[in-house]
Formats: sequence, structure tokens, C-alpha cells
Amino acid sequence: MVVMKFGGSSVATSAALARVCAIVAAERRRKIVVVSALGGVTDALLAAAAQAGAGDLAGALEGLRGIRERHEAIASGVRGQAERAALLQDLGAGWRDAEALLRAASRLGSCSPAASDAIVAQGELASSRLAAAVLNDAGVRARWIDARQVVITDRRHQHAAPAAAETAARLTEVAAPLVGRGDVPVIGGFVGATADGVTTTLGRGGSDYSASLVGACLGAAEIQIWTDVDGMLTADPRVFRRARPVARLSFREASALAGFGAKVLHPSAVQPAFAAGIPVRILNARRPSAQGTVVTEEPIRRSAPAAGIACLGNLCAIDVPLPDGAGRLPALASAFEACALAQAVPALATVSDAGVSLVVGEGPEADRVAARLGPAAPTRRGGLALIAVVGDRLASGVDVPRRLLAALDGIPVHLLSRTPGSIHVACVIDEKHLARAVSAIHSRVFERGRPPDSGRGVPADGPRRRRPFGPGGTEALA
Repeated sequence: MVVMKFGGSSVATSAALARVCAIVAAERRRKIVVVSALGGVTDALLAAAAQAGAGDLAGALEGLRGIRERHEAIASGVRGQAERAALLQDLGAGWRDAEALLRAASRLGSCSPAASDAIVAQGELASSRLAAAVLNDAGVRARWIDARQVVITDRRHQHAAPAAAETAARLTEVAAPLVGRGDVPVIGGFVGATADGVTTTLGRGGSDYSASLVGACLGAAEIQIWTDVDGMLTADPRVFRRARPVARLSFREASALAGFGAKVLHPSAVQPAFAAGIPVRILNARRPSAQGTVVTEEPIRRSAPAAGIACLGNLCAIDVPLPDGAGRLPALASAFEACALAQAVPALATVSDAGVSLVVGEGPEADRVAARLGPAAPTRRGGLALIAVVGDRLASGVDVPRRLLAALDGIPVHLLSRTPGSIHVACVIDEKHLARAVSAIHSRVFERGRPPDSGRGVPADGPRRRRPFGPGGTEALA
């Protein structure tokens, strides 16, 4: 059995859904389909919730009307009259629920996290209903499952954590029998509910996480993430146009690349799959024949010393001076406490004899950190970017740091990070030099040996058996 997850761009239009139908029909193994909201819908629903809470009910309802009409336009293509009518009725019920919540938020003058979750969840609930109906219309025997009935979470609205054992039990009860008789369950990602039925969401990237969780709980052979690119690349193609696909990555490499800015796979998405030892395959819904990237538990042997280059822009460094003597440790602790209180995770941090430098997102995030630091009198440097070279071999001390610094000859490096046992080397430079730096690093790291997309990458330790997940297996998710 495989889990096939389709992102927002893959289900955004009638034409995109037609491609999904062809891909699902071509997969001969038993399968479960997980879908994101239609492209742009989550942001639109979040905006409507914020508008209603701020008193702009008319704007919120207008935004909801546009979302509703978009779904109805796609639903109108379902050929069966009875099926089309049932679909439109179900979709309409969800939009009425969202409208009632928006009106309540407007009356109260705020939209609570719980109300926001209930509003935003309608994106995935609607897209999964729509996908199931379109699949059935195309001859695929699909069955819609309400994600709130099978993904059980805690009560942390907007970033809820799934309860693995309870979720595995529900999926085994509800979804597994459908798969067993050859049906294709269709589930909305990103959405769950507490044990007593209160709607929650898993946070950004949650649809990938949902797919990974479903696959882990049901012991899938593979989890497929269908997106709009040919898998993970050696660099961000928006920065470096000659980036190449990477045939294989380890979970650790994929998570590190995502954490440093690669957008194809959300870091949390690999966690349930990693816990269960299930490979994740990243594929292009627009080009199903492309090789894609397989992410596996095992380290990968490759000729290149690294797997890829990730980058983050629009950063700033907040430099906090550290006094000598007894006040040094409290000042150091206060700097990191300020980040925690501001809910800002530094992309990079270094400590020197003079002070500590915290690299965070420019704008509101940096403003919150600076406000928390208060009298610490920090210096703020904007216009920065982070570059990270990632690969399992870096943990054994290959000469990537030397190559990186040689490639950056003539480009000022503000911070450099290389810790023992880590699989990355990262640096912070001026963002105006980002494209030039990535090009130079790519040449030094990847273009002196066999290309990483040669298909010859193999697990270093040979194949491993999948581990049980859920009841009797792994019960906690990192």
C-alpha cells in the first residue's frame, strides 16, 4: 500500500485534478490519497478569519464567497447529476459553517485560535470532498474520509501534535478496511481533531505531515509527495538555474535541507516516516515520468561530498554584547531567552569573545527579538542571507568547509557554523551576493565528480525493514 499526497498546486484547477486522476489510476498498488487545500485557499481563509476578527465582516464574507465559487466551478464538471448535486450540498454545508464562525468572530471582535482552525480546516475538507468526487467521476473507486475522524491530536490549536496510537487505531478501523477491498480513501491533510471532536490544524506543512503520519500508522510501503518540481535539487533553482535533481537523500539530509530553506519537503513531514522506516518519494505531478527524489532512513553513498545547498534570504543579525566577568553567563542566557519569548528560532547563532550574534528573519520577527532584549543595546544588521551545504559525509569531516571558503573568496562572510558531528556547513553573507555565492559553491562542491542525480546513490548500510508504528510500535512523534 502507498500513500499519495497531492499539494495545493496539484489540485488547484480542474486540469490539475484531471492529472491527479491519471496519476492515481496509473498506480496499481493499493493506495490512500491525501490532499492539501486548493492552491491559495489556506491563505485566503486565514485572511478572512483575520478580517472578521478585526471587524471587517463584509471583506471576510467576500473572500469566502470567492473561495466557494472557485470550488463550485470545479464541482460543476462532475458529470453525474446526482453525484454533482450531493457534492455541492456537502460543500455548501462546510461554507455555511465557515460563514457562521466568521460572523461570530466579527461580533466578538477577535478570532480565537480554535475558531481559526475550524475556519481554515474547511479548505482541506472541501478539497478532499472535491478530489474524491472527481476521482469517482473518472472511474476510480474513491471514498471520502473526514480527517477529523481519523487524525487525533492534542489541544494546541494552529500547531496541534497528533496522538500516534489513537490515530493509528482510528485509521486501522476506518481506512484500512476500505483499502483492503480495493477502494481509495481520500483524506484532507493538515486537519485533525481532539479526542472529543474539536477541530485542530497541524500548522504549516501539515499536509505532508498528515501523509507521512497516515503511511506510518498503516505500514505503507512508500509515501509519495506529489508537488510541482522534479524532487529535491542540488540548489534553489530561483537562485541557481543549473541546479540538478538529487536521486536519493537520507531523512537526515532532507530534514536539514528543508530546515535551511529548501521548500519541497517540510521538516516535520519526515518524522513519522523516519520513525517507521518508510521511504518518502518526491514527485512532479506535472511530469509524472520524472525520476524524482527518494528519501530513505539510511545514509547515502555518493561521489559528491554533499547532497545539496539550501539558502534563506531576508535575514538580519542581532549582535548582543556580552560583558566580562560574572555578568557574562546571565547576559548570554538572556539573549536566547529573548528569542524564545519572541517565538523566533535563530537560523544561526554564534558566540565570540565580544558577544553573541543571533540570525533571525528580518521584519516582525527581528522586531520582537529586539523588543525583548530591551536594554541589552543590540546592534542590528540587515540585508543578510544564509547558505548551508548539507550532506551525510560532512559528519566525518570531509573538506567541504575548505571548499566553501575557497568559493567565497572575495565575498564577506559574517558568520560561519560547523559543529562536530553535524551534516552541514553554514555561513551568513550579504544577500546581494547570494546568487554569485551559490553558483561558486555549487561549482566547487558538485561539479568535480559524478553528478548527484546519476541514480547511483545507494544506502550505505543496505536496506532495512520497516518498524511498526502506533499501537505496539512507536507512539511518540518528535
